[in-house]
Amino acid sequence: MSGKPRLVYCTTIMASFARHDVALLNERYEVVSFVFSSKRKWATPFELLRQAFFLLRHLPGAAVSVTQFGGFHSFLPVVLGRIFAVPSLIVLGGFDCASFPSFRYGAMHRFPMGAMTRASMRWASHLVPCSTNLVRSEQHFSVDQRDPLQQGYQAFDPKVITPCTVIPYGYDPERFRPMGGRVAGSFLTVAQMNASNFTRKGVDLLFALADRFPDHHFTLVGNTPAMRYERVPPNVDLIGFVPYEELPAVYSRHTFYLQLSVWEGFPSAPCEAMLCGCVPIVSRVAALPDIVGDQGFYLEHRSVDELVSLVQQALHTDMAPLSKGARERIAELYPKAIRRQLLDLVSGVAKG
Repeated sequence: MSGKPRLVYCTTIMASFARHDVALLNERYEVVSFVFSSKRKWATPFELLRQAFFLLRHLPGAAVSVTQFGGFHSFLPVVLGRIFAVPSLIVLGGFDCASFPSFRYGAMHRFPMGAMTRASMRWASHLVPCSTNLVRSEQHFSVDQRDPLQQGYQAFDPKVITPCTVIPYGYDPERFRPMGGRVAGSFLTVAQMNASNFTRKGVDLLFALADRFPDHHFTLVGNTPAMRYERVPPNVDLIGFVPYEELPAVYSRHTFYLQLSVWEGFPSAPCEAMLCGCVPIVSRVAALPDIVGDQGFYLEHRSVDELVSLVQQALHTDMAPLSKGARERIAELYPKAIRRQLLDLVSGVAKG
């Protein structure tokens, strides 16, 4: 036994942001983790049962629980936490606060996931969105009438009055730094590919852009073997999983980072790319303006013609000051230490 109070941590994916939070929480707590597999819908009841056994073993006597994202997996930590008098925090990331039926993205319009997500948020001790946009915001980028203008958890459930503290993610400028080898006029997007992400992450726009700029090089990192495309432009490289340690070199080889998403929470890839000197070209949605500020270019509407004009403008702009300014902005506003606010918040909410 470590002698530290126990913290129960639940997530659907042990990605870099989750690993960083667990390492941070381990400073004061004995963290026991549960990874809820959400890859197969038919297996969800069995995952809930597996999670229930895990929680019944580890939650009684714990000081606090932290769940990464709202969803099926946030329901039991909150409900059983109320039974065992264990405070619960939910870190909100984007999918859990959104509804875009046109491309089947977001928890809020799904049943029963939406109901379980809303109940989790109502009954949790504290909510920790990574951006104020996840509380309530308007989106004007999607032009499909099925997609609500109002987004954020309070737009879908005004009865959620749980205490809330916005804490963004932080990034290490020593790990993510320019490493040389940049190819002039090259473009990069990092997005794990599946059918909904092809539209949500704007990869369809990237492909259209590549067709309009055949003399420029485009890279998509995050391709998966199961993903099928109708056609891939010849000047687009599809790359699969890249180890976290190798990402700085990949970012550093590109001039521009494209984040043409319909919706985001607080995406890490553009922050990491900016630290590596990439100039961002992003859609004006959710947290992206907070990240980019005046150190990049904004796509106002989901239009290929507008995007082409924007890229032409970018290609005729002096990149050196923007590249330097992009790195300085992330290093100043979102340093790695900013995430320590989560540890202090958890300590304030935890019992004992």
